[in-house]
Amino acid sequence: MPSFNLSLPVDASSTALWALISDVPRFAGLFSYIIVEEMQSPAPGNWSFLRRLNIPNLASLSWREENRVTGERELSFQAVEGDLQCFTGRWLVTGNGDGAQLELALEYEVPEAVGERIPAGLAQYVMSELFKSICNRVKEAAEEEDQ
Repeated sequence: MPSFNLSLPVDASSTALWALISDVPRFAGLFSYIIVEEMQSPAPGNWSFLRRLNIPNLASLSWREENRVTGERELSFQAVEGDLQCFTGRWLVTGNGDGAQLELALEYEVPEAVGERIPAGLAQYVMSELFKSICNRVKEAAEEEDQ
């Protein structure tokens, strides 16, 4: 099963970065190619919503995702139904001098709708680049907000 791990220094306070990560509705709105619908928060620190990934020339994917705060500055997530059979991981924010460190770790399976169109190696490369772009967008947004 493919996995992805990335750690990035962020020129923002760990408090500001965590505020962005843990505000799931605001965080979800950072990505124009990901549509979030049916956002629910059944309890503090828990969210459930439908995500739709719409990237041209790649299959349109949708899944229900659950996010929950699972530790100090740790947000865990997993797909619970839909096109992603396995998609689980966590965001972690730690201090790093005057700034912060953003970590994303996840495991996933390449969805059939994607795997049928392109070779497995290329699909994993595309997924890795997508996850990197998400991390970089989070870093960028946190740094802009913490100015």
